[in-house]
Amino acid sequence: MRIEITVRYGNGKEKCVTIETENVTQRSLQDLALDEGVQIGGACGGIGLCTTCRVQVTRGAEHLPPLTRAEKEFLAQKLLNSQERLACQIAPQSDLSVVLDK
Repeated sequence: MRIEITVRYGNGKEKCVTIETENVTQRSLQDLALDEGVQIGGACGGIGLCTTCRVQVTRGAEHLPPLTRAEKEFLAQKLLNSQERLACQIAPQSDLSVVLDK
């Protein structure tokens, strides 16, 4: 499984991180990224109560689990758009590419 995270900074620079693993995991994208030194928000401690870990899914969204209740609420409140997910709430099961704006 290959997970690509592109971090876009406010100054226009980008950093790309690729995580490769042979094992499907139940760990969140947020935790997997942190293992690679990429901090993806997390003001609520990874329990889905804020939107500081939102990422834009650019590839592989069809393989992600359905939106959580929290994500549906944030979407309804327009705190998330339809291409965004909370990194703390998704455990990638196949190839995935996301963009994180910092």
